[in-house]
This record gives sequence, C-alpha cells and structure tokens, in this order.
Amino acid sequence: MTDADSTELRLARAYRDEAEQIKKAAEQDRAAAEYDRGQAARSLAEIQELEKSIAAREQRLTERGIADLDRREKEVKEALAEIKTLTAAYSKDKHAAAIYLSQCAEREKAEAAA
Repeated sequence: MTDADSTELRLARAYRDEAEQIKKAAEQDRAAAEYDRGQAARSLAEIQELEKSIAAREQRLTERGIADLDRREKEVKEALAEIKTLTAAYSKDKHAAAIYLSQCAEREKAEAAA
C-alpha cells in the first residue's frame, strides 16, 4: 500500500464516520418530527371535539331560547339576594346571641359573688 492509498483510505473512513453521524442525527430528527406530528394531530382532534361540543351547547341554548335564559338569570339573582339577606340576618342574630350570653355570664358571676 502506498502513502496515497493510505491517505485516501483514512479520508474515506472519516467521510463514512461523518456520514454515519449525520444519518443518526437525521434519524433522531425524523423521530422527533414524527412525535411532533402525532402530538399536533392529537391536539387538532381535541380542538375539533371541543369546538363540536361548544357548537352543540350553543345550539341547545338557542333552542331553549334567550327568554328562558333571562328568566333563569333573574331567578339566580333573586336567590343570591335572598341568601345575602339571610346571611346578614344570621350574622345579626348571632351577634345578638353572643351579647346575650356574655350578659348572662356576667349576671351569673355577679350573683355567685353576692
């Protein structure tokens, strides 16, 4: 073997090694691209399903009519106002009961001391 053949052989091996590295990187890139493609397809399917669900809900709401929705909203607001009133009354009664119990305790303490 001559010196030129040896140099050519070394270059050929270097090119082969480089080609193998490029091939491995390309395979990894391809695998990543396939994964990303699968994820994109899955996301698209989820979005389409969500849009379908939203459209069906909007259709049901339209079928029920806006008047029904307005009526239900009014009922909810009235119920909320009633709950707020009852809560305020409960808090007031609770405060009055605490004052009464405190006064009773003081009265009993005074009677016991006497």
